[in-house]
Amino acid sequence: MNKRHQTVKENFLYYQAYQIEIVAGHIDEYVVIKDRQVRGYYETEEAAFDSMVGEELETFIVQRCQEPGTDIENYYNNTVAFA
Repeated sequence: MNKRHQTVKENFLYYQAYQIEIVAGHIDEYVVIKDRQVRGYYETEEAAFDSMVGEELETFIVQRCQEPGTDIENYYNNTVAFA
């Protein structure tokens, strides 16, 4: 596993470990997690990605906040943006 994939995995595991605290009051919003820290909450996935302009892809995750015990959407998004 390369370093970037390891970083994504670590951030996702952080989300799973602290899901109750992370999603409290933010159901159906999108959270950005980088370096195992919450960087912000956003109404849309697009706004969450926009907040990370300038950051390298695969150094953070964008996750939809869901109640613990529900299925967690786990996917790889290879969105390309042109600026």
